[in-house]
Amino acid sequence: MARPPISSGTLGGFHTSRDGLRRAKPVSAHAIVAAALLCLAAGRAPQADRVLIPAGVFTQGSTHGDEDERPARKVTLKAFSIDRTEVTRADYATCVAAKRCKAPPHEPPAAASDPKLPMTDVDWNDAQAYCKFAGARLPTEAEWEKAARGADGREYPWGNDADCARGNWGSFEGEGPCAGKNPGRPVPVGQYPTGASPYGVLDLGGNVWEWVADKYDEDPKRRVVRGGSCCSYFVGPRAPNRNAWAPQHRDADLGFRCAR
Repeated sequence: MARPPISSGTLGGFHTSRDGLRRAKPVSAHAIVAAALLCLAAGRAPQADRVLIPAGVFTQGSTHGDEDERPARKVTLKAFSIDRTEVTRADYATCVAAKRCKAPPHEPPAAASDPKLPMTDVDWNDAQAYCKFAGARLPTEAEWEKAARGADGREYPWGNDADCARGNWGSFEGEGPCAGKNPGRPVPVGQYPTGASPYGVLDLGGNVWEWVADKYDEDPKRRVVRGGSCCSYFVGPRAPNRNAWAPQHRDADLGFRCAR
């Protein structure tokens, strides 16, 4: 399930429309950066936008995916909340400034320095440290999957069919099912609102792989990652798909989000 390494809009709040659905409303990039700068000055984590996932039963795993997804089974979880998007570069910078997180080992190239991009090039311990700073933790694998699939057992956060327009996936160096449609690199969070999960969580299908809390059961020395990425063109961002890397692994399309 590995794939070749790669070189290292607008996001807003949500309102409830007349049809009862939660829809995005834009907030300027200046407002996001200004809020991050205030948090930097105060030495605290930015206010997280988290989505409440209700308690209940969902289907974890799959009967037709890779062997490590099987069996499909019913799992009951308590209620929890999870970040609406991946942790951004601006978010992570507040943790570094507060001396609670390590700075990434490499400066990003200019094209990857947008503060709204997902924070990447972090290992599992870095992700844990940020979530603790933010008063949270990494989601468990089961929590992540429920946030992505809802209660109906869908294959992708948006439904049962692969769709290049609903997530940043499937493109790398001009190859893949979404080549020419998606850019083949991470993009600022929240750019694919039509790819939201049933609960309104964004970017769970593509953009960057995401660390979760669990050890990989087939090799406990590794930690599980979920969600696929921009550049995994031979692995679609199916919600039950699993991957795993050593906790020290870093990559330009590997990030995380927090839960509590």
